Amino acid sequence: MNELEQVDRFFQGEMPETERKQFAEALKTDPELASAAAFYLQARQAARLEVLAEKRKQWEGQPPRPVVQRSWIGYAAGLAAVLLVVLGLWFWRMQEPSRRELADAYVSQELQTLGTAMSGRSDTLQQGIGLYNQSKLPQAAQLFDAWLVQHATDSDAQRLAGLTALRLKQYDQAIEHFQHLSRRTDLYANPGPFYEALARIQRNRPEDAEAVESLLKRVVQEGLPGKAEAVEWMK
Repeated sequence: MNELEQVDRFFQGEMPETERKQFAEALKTDPELASAAAFYLQARQAARLEVLAEKRKQWEGQPPRPVVQRSWIGYAAGLAAVLLVVLGLWFWRMQEPSRRELADAYVSQELQTLGTAMSGRSDTLQQGIGLYNQSKLPQAAQLFDAWLVQHATDSDAQRLAGLTALRLKQYDQAIEHFQHLSRRTDLYANPGPFYEALARIQRNRPEDAEAVESLLKRVVQEGLPGKAEAVEWMK
């Protein structure tokens, strides 16, 4: 079913209530759909005026008066107004930051430094965090990876290694670390799904799009760390 057929069902009152509400919301955010609706309404108005003009011709036995001409002027003016609205919607959408831009901003603002308060943690991890915060990322990565060789179940080390790989734009490695973290069922608040979504957004391969949607939905549904950002990025 094409857009004009959907628009016709909407204005003819043939949609179920739920579908009608969804369609009305879509009209507010989809410029192409709004344009189709505008064309439909203007065409229907023009057709109605032509019918009226023809009837008047029959009644009066003479050619229709300038009402038809005025109708087309009105049609053009109305269409121009609708196009301005559509263009305004398009411009507004273009001004919104993309999901990739939001993810880049998150990394720049939230992941430039890491908290150092990790009581009871090894000196190796503390040293790695210090290197990370000094932007000595390759050295930090070496420490975290070496620690994981002997402590593969350390969730803090997986997180730190993943974040360091993310900062280094080594997205495959980052995703692997975060997937290991995501599979953990013993963590009170598991940041793995959100960080994996973040890494996939930045990697931006064709296969990442569907995975990102699934990961962000999981973050929101399970109330995991990163929920506020996930809600924003899913808009």
